[in-house]
Amino acid sequence: MATRRKTHQASEESKRAILEAVLSLALEAGYEGTTMAEVARVSGLPIGSVYWHFQNKEQLFVELLDYCFEVWKQSNASIGGMRDRLRQSISESAAASASLAEPAAAFWSIGLVFAFERRLEDNLARQRYLAIREEMFELVVARVRASYPDAPEAVADGLAVDLAVMGRALTDGFRVAAAAGDDIDFLRYAELSADALESLVAARLKEYTRA
Repeated sequence: MATRRKTHQASEESKRAILEAVLSLALEAGYEGTTMAEVARVSGLPIGSVYWHFQNKEQLFVELLDYCFEVWKQSNASIGGMRDRLRQSISESAAASASLAEPAAAFWSIGLVFAFERRLEDNLARQRYLAIREEMFELVVARVRASYPDAPEAVADGLAVDLAVMGRALTDGFRVAAAAGDDIDFLRYAELSADALESLVAARLKEYTRA
C-alpha cells in the first residue's frame, strides 16, 4: 500500500512539473510555439513520461486550463462586492498576467489567444477555453445577482449581466495592457472602473424607483 501511494505521489509530481513547464513555455512561445519536446526538456522528464500523462499538446493545454480554472474559483470564492472583485481581477490578476509571479493569472492572457485564433476552431484547447470562459461568466453573474436581493427580479438580472459583461471587458483590456507592458497604475484604474460601474448601478436603480 505504501509503495502504491509513493508511486501515485511521484506520478502527480511529474504531472505538476509538466503543467508548470507548459505554462512557462506558453507565456513565451504561445500555443503554436510550445512543443512536447520542449515541455519534456523544461520539465526535466523523459518525453515518454510527458506522453504517458498527456496524449498530445491539445490534451495538455486542456488540463492546464482546467487547473487554472480551479485556481480562479478558489481565489474568487470569498470575494465580496463589485469593488473588491474589480480590485482583484484588475489590480492583482490582470497586473500579474505578464509575468510568472502568478501562473494562473498569466495563463488567462494566453487564453485570449484562443479567443482570437479562429483558425483553431476545432482545437480542443480552444473549445475548452471558451467553455470555461462562459462558465466563469455565469458564476460572476450569479454572484453579482445575489448583491441585489431587494431589487425586482428583472432589474437584478439585467444589472448582473450588464456588470458581468463590462467587468469582463475591462479585465480583458487590462490584461492586454499588462502583456503589452503599458505603464499603468492598475489599482487606480481598478478603483476608477468600480466608480464607473457603481454609477451605472445607481442610475439603473434610480430608474426603477421612478417607474
